Amino acid sequence: MVEEKAYGKINLALRIVRRRNDGYHDIDTVFQSIGLCDTVRILPAEDIQVTCSIPDLPCDETNLAWRAAAALRAYTGIQQGAHIHLDKRIPLAAGLAGGSADCAAVLRGLNRLWQLRLTAAELMELGGTLGSDVPFCISGGTSRGRGRGEILVPLESRLVCPVLIVHPHIAVHTGQAYSLFDAAPTHTDVDVDAMAAAVSKDSLEDVQPYLANTFEELVIPAHPEISHCRNVLQALGTKPLMSGSGPTMFALVRPEQVQAGLVDKVQAKLYDADIFLSHTITERQMI
Repeated sequence: MVEEKAYGKINLALRIVRRRNDGYHDIDTVFQSIGLCDTVRILPAEDIQVTCSIPDLPCDETNLAWRAAAALRAYTGIQQGAHIHLDKRIPLAAGLAGGSADCAAVLRGLNRLWQLRLTAAELMELGGTLGSDVPFCISGGTSRGRGRGEILVPLESRLVCPVLIVHPHIAVHTGQAYSLFDAAPTHTDVDVDAMAAAVSKDSLEDVQPYLANTFEELVIPAHPEISHCRNVLQALGTKPLMSGSGPTMFALVRPEQVQAGLVDKVQAKLYDADIFLSHTITERQMI
């Protein structure tokens, strides 16, 4: 059996640059891995099978984990199968790249199980055909992402801190969020250059001024649940930001805030949301 951790991600800064002629959007972002993760276990099998700890999650050809195994077989010509089990902890459709992280973990895990000896660059190129966040989830750590998010430049980061994650029980459809961008006449600028420089320092005070996400001004006005989460986190002395197209809010916090009972205070005010305490992961995955 092969086991891989599928780490989620947050976007420390995210700027939507433009809508492309192919219908996708170019972005400029700083990706950051977090400790909140799924566990992916893979066993040899005659064909591709996917099971999951969440019964409602489809485990057929629409699942990114299944598609990852099928794509890797087609890419290498190998005929082996695999039984892939997803032990889910990352909330679904949360802006934390849970599906992409599982996909990346399957590619890494099958590379070992099937003894393919593919390089990280090969896995990331294949992953880019499956999802925009998959290449980053293969490598992890801290990276600047451009294009659809698949063009990556690793960043040397010293940002090691707790991350408070709040996931309201609503869904935000990424396609609809991008449509709001296309319809808006103007957008607030996001200084991704400054964030990319700030993560090399070890102080939250250096990073927090540049936390920004184009999606916030588009998505939050239509979803009062997200606005409520943000207001609660702000009132408790944090600087929250939405990850990706939402709906999850996160806050980079100091250890002393955690020790002072921050998580309990948030849970008392946001009882209808999922609350996680995680941490940043600056090291990249070993392939």
